[in-house]
Amino acid sequence: FQDICQLPSVCGICKAMFPRFFYNVSTHKCERFIYGGCGGNKNNFESEDECLRSCRFTKGEC
Repeated sequence: FQDICQLPSVCGICKAMFPRFFYNVSTHKCERFIYGGCGGNKNNFESEDECLRSCRFTKGEC
């Protein structure tokens, strides 16, 4: 479980409308949001699968 996955979703300061996914620590799920194209943080994935691979953890794993 990486620190970037604990960051909030940030739309960014630009006006584009890219569908992206972020890991929501409250729901323990990757959720969709709209990214503006610049700014933001690293909790910003192009696909739900990429988000899950980066942020999902398995119980009992060290």
